[in-house]
Amino acid sequence: MLTAIRRKTVIQIVLVLFVLAIGLGIAHHFISTKPKVPRRKVKPHIPVVQVETIKPQNFLVTIESFGTVKALRTGSIVSETSGRVIYISPNLLPGGRFKKGEVLVRLDSSDYKAALAMAKAELEEAKRAYEEIKAQAEAARQEWEDVLKEKTPPPPLVVKQPQIAAAKARIKAAQAKYEKARLDLERTVIRAPFDGLVTESKIELGQYLGKGSLVAKAYEVRAVEIAVPLSLEEIKWIQVPGFNAKKGSKAKVSLETLNATWSGRVVRSAAKANEKTRLIDIYVRVKNPLKAKVALVPGLFVKVELTGRTLKNVFILPRNALYFQEGKWLVYTVKNGRLIQKDIKVVLFDQRDRAIVREGLKPGDQLILTRLSKPVPGMKVHIKP
Repeated sequence: MLTAIRRKTVIQIVLVLFVLAIGLGIAHHFISTKPKVPRRKVKPHIPVVQVETIKPQNFLVTIESFGTVKALRTGSIVSETSGRVIYISPNLLPGGRFKKGEVLVRLDSSDYKAALAMAKAELEEAKRAYEEIKAQAEAARQEWEDVLKEKTPPPPLVVKQPQIAAAKARIKAAQAKYEKARLDLERTVIRAPFDGLVTESKIELGQYLGKGSLVAKAYEVRAVEIAVPLSLEEIKWIQVPGFNAKKGSKAKVSLETLNATWSGRVVRSAAKANEKTRLIDIYVRVKNPLKAKVALVPGLFVKVELTGRTLKNVFILPRNALYFQEGKWLVYTVKNGRLIQKDIKVVLFDQRDRAIVREGLKPGDQLILTRLSKPVPGMKVHIKP
């Protein structure tokens, strides 16, 4: 029985070894007959770049900003005397325009005319009395000389010096009264103190105005101003009277919604910078703002372009071509198919997102415009045809 068990075990082992041998043979067959895949050499990637051959040129610095139009001067027109309103100019309405010296309001002048007539009569009477005293004094002087036959001057009382002095004083008082009456009558006609535009007026015909009553509010139309906030970096490129120049830079004021433009000039700067923004207001003045095709009135929010200095022989580069590394600006150029790194000095960036460069480049350099993810100086590049 033991012999039979051993025989069975040996047979099982032989069968297992036989199966393994067959499996190994099949595996060897597949491995030995596997087709060989040829190994390919990997070519290095050479980026294709777009370039621009640069050349120096002149660049006119233009600073753009925005501001609100304000009147150069505003004023309140008030009555300098009292009276009832008998006339109102048709221009004395909000939005109405008037010229300097134009009659805006007339007050009833009847009482003032009467007062002037009385003052005139009193003045004439004072002058007549003065002449009469002078004649009496001259007669007394002559009588004194005829009686005494001497050259001794007559006493003041004899020649009526006190009476003459009193008569002169009465003339001065009457003259002052007359001038006041004349001025009061003149003030019943209220005239425009300047060329202006009415912003407020509420008087009516028949209304009684007291001395100091408000007639209208208006602003002078000779000029308007726009306060433009700028940084010191921007101000250094323009001319500001009282700040860095005698004559201010030219300015172009525009309102895109109305397709309108006006010409102006920088006239001054604010007395101090804004403590929060550190910006300084630069004032641009536009003369005769209402004489343009479109009136430039206070309250409009406008764009202001300031003409600054001209930079000569600089390079104007798109900002996308610049890289900022380790605190400095640089660009890449191509020479003989190789990448060249060049450190540059940027003078300023303009509002069109361009860099104005003065140093680091030379005429004829082929500036790479394509943005490179990992540029390495000396690497090969292909120029896009």
